[in-house]
Amino acid sequence: MRWLRTDFLQKPLDFPSEEMVFESLAYFGGEPVLPYDNRKTNFPYITKEDVMQMLISIQHEPNNVINEFAEKYRKYVGANYAIPTASGTSSLHLALVGAGVKPGDEVIIPNFTFIATAQAVVAAKAIPVFTDIDPDSYCMDVSQVEALITDQTKAIMPVHVHGLPADLPALQQICDKYELKLVEDASHAHSASIHEQICGSIGDAAGQSLMADKNFPVGGEGGMAFFKKEEDYHRALAFLEDSGIDYSMSWIAAAFGVSQLERLAYYDAVRARNAKLLSDALEKTELFSPPYVPDGFNHSYNMYRIKLNPAKKGLDDLEDYKVKEAIQQLIMEEGVFAREWQNRPIPGHLPFQNKKGFGNQYPFCLSDTDRKYQIEDYPNTLAMFRNTLTICRELRSPIEYERIQSYALAFQKIDQNPDKIRKVAEELDAIQPPYERDARLG
Repeated sequence: MRWLRTDFLQKPLDFPSEEMVFESLAYFGGEPVLPYDNRKTNFPYITKEDVMQMLISIQHEPNNVINEFAEKYRKYVGANYAIPTASGTSSLHLALVGAGVKPGDEVIIPNFTFIATAQAVVAAKAIPVFTDIDPDSYCMDVSQVEALITDQTKAIMPVHVHGLPADLPALQQICDKYELKLVEDASHAHSASIHEQICGSIGDAAGQSLMADKNFPVGGEGGMAFFKKEEDYHRALAFLEDSGIDYSMSWIAAAFGVSQLERLAYYDAVRARNAKLLSDALEKTELFSPPYVPDGFNHSYNMYRIKLNPAKKGLDDLEDYKVKEAIQQLIMEEGVFAREWQNRPIPGHLPFQNKKGFGNQYPFCLSDTDRKYQIEDYPNTLAMFRNTLTICRELRSPIEYERIQSYALAFQKIDQNPDKIRKVAEELDAIQPPYERDARLG
């Protein structure tokens, strides 16, 4: 029962040897790069600073604690106005309402994101219009946006997927041309930036999740809505007053956020260092490509998506999704928890297939266009699901140098064994492409 009392690792991780790359794969009986009892990562870290902050905060009025946190984080982001919220979804809802989105308006969003992005649009009684993704950044494909604009379009809401900022400069030009609002979904993008301007402060408004599993965690669930203009900020406040909706952040979440904010720069620095080390290692392989980051963009690596290149290993005669499945099984056995994170475009999920909304297909019935929401309309996203894998929590934590070295060696080890990848892939006869299986979130 000892493991029930602590999350603390019970033994240090040995420094890995480069000879591991040439050993037998764990899937076929060899020794794994990461031992079974050294695979767990912990995040967030709870320290004496967090405990002390709780003891201090409990002596103050809850609203004062929440306001203190909101003001400190607003200044960190560089936004003009901020409203703390109970969740990321509620922050996105407020950002849209504050930006002036009304029932029947259309909001252009990417089809690859967490479902909360689209749910927030529906919560604002607006209609989500989906773009495909850019095949390199996995963010919204800017080239598709103008063709989707109609008389009902009110806003464009890009998502900074995995922590890489979307192409906001290009999207801002489109918004200026058509007099639209630019609303950021910055839920993956804590400390991410474009030319040193932090995401959340760039568009007209932004929503951001601060839940405990994000790069910047609060105590449980929480979010923050940011606004550039005072009128949008007051419009969001008026909505809360008029609707009676309680989107208040918990003071416990805020107190934890105050102390965690002091460590955010440290978390960011360690994660950036580890991501660079892993990227440099993957660049030396043929099979794996690290995340693409444009010049002037700062990736915060809430997740780390790896592209697979089967053709470079002579595996292009196999179905790409079977190669991916085989690699996933092999790398998991080595102790690296690489996974898909989503397996179907958001418009392919039930809320957008049946379009029931709030009843009688509201707000979808307000649109002049009968949108079919077919996943076949998003070929770049479907291709991404077939040939990428993602490291999530295992890189999000400020993990030790030995661990990131082990991750790098594990991928290099897989790269040395295309024949073993082929063997596993050829045994996957019954497997379907990811998006034809039961839909998953996360």
